[in-house]
Amino acid sequence: MRGRIETEELVRVGTLFGIGITIDISWIFIFALIAWSLADPAGPLHRADLSAAERVWLGILGSLLFFASVLLHELAHSLVAKSRGIKVLGIRLFIFGGVSQFDAESQDAPGEAWISVVGPLTSLVLGGLFAALSFAIGPGSGFGALMGYLAFVNVALAVFNIIPAYPLDGGRVLHSILWRMGGDRERATEIAIRIGRAFAWIIVTLGIVETVAYNALGGLWTTFIGWFLLQAGSAEAARVALVRGVRGHVAGELAVVPELLVPADATAARAAQTMLASHVHAVPVVLGERIIGVVREDALTALDAQTREGTYVTAVMTRVDDLPSISAKAPADDALVQLVGNPARALALHDDSGTVAGVITADSVVAWLARPNAADAPPRAAATSSA
Repeated sequence: MRGRIETEELVRVGTLFGIGITIDISWIFIFALIAWSLADPAGPLHRADLSAAERVWLGILGSLLFFASVLLHELAHSLVAKSRGIKVLGIRLFIFGGVSQFDAESQDAPGEAWISVVGPLTSLVLGGLFAALSFAIGPGSGFGALMGYLAFVNVALAVFNIIPAYPLDGGRVLHSILWRMGGDRERATEIAIRIGRAFAWIIVTLGIVETVAYNALGGLWTTFIGWFLLQAGSAEAARVALVRGVRGHVAGELAVVPELLVPADATAARAAQTMLASHVHAVPVVLGERIIGVVREDALTALDAQTREGTYVTAVMTRVDDLPSISAKAPADDALVQLVGNPARALALHDDSGTVAGVITADSVVAWLARPNAADAPPRAAATSSA
């Protein structure tokens, strides 16, 4: 799956081919659920003659291999994207599987199609490999039965992901086809989102029927998946509207206004007061006239009130050198794509000399769009002084 999943509790587990891998805390729930179902005597391995201990370790192994399969699915997306010059921000494993995050979209329809379809193709290949192992070992043995289960779930993962609904791969493939046929990327996006919502409502309806008719747990899970797809489709629609709103303007116009800058000698408590008074979730930190970092609300809420009073904001900020950066003269829609795609949810603006001249946050974008006639105002060359 491709998209952007906003989560807070993340654990970095390493890198593959230079791509960072993180796990959301929600992953623990589905990991435990899969392991438990495999260890259950009535579960997928029920035909194998296994002891309780053997079922437990096969359950844990099966859950690990399932998520390894999801990781390979996402890695395939990411490697193809890298080969086409798109920067990969990372891969996240979470309750619904995984998501690959890029700093930009493909600039042509064939590229988007290849990036999207390679994930399901990888899952199909893995399904075939696990099926071959199952037959070679013997499906009646515990390990052979586990391989058969993994073959089934990989094929199911491929089939599910080709459903034409955002942010599933099938929705992206549909978008690329519509884009290629009509030549209008935005129009293709609007149609793909509407079709995706229709499929999401179908899944929700099927889940409700399943819940009432015969399988409460399975039906609730199906309903939850449909709801997730609806939310993801709405988020994609909002993103498209935002990109359209800033198109024709430059990144510098979206910078945080000077009134919200916090000095480096301020306490974390003062930064929290600034955020509360201004209804924002992140503010830049300055040393003199130089921007040195950004402090986010979640970094402050992790501290108790007494600790905030005795802690300088510099101790909890994200250094500006660690933020993704963009030229103040770059298109504003490029900045928006990068902003929503990076975990820091902030961008450093740099001028022609490479000096950091401002910061863009989600709050500053919303504030700019909320200004009267902001989207209709003529673009400025660069708004480096506004940060």
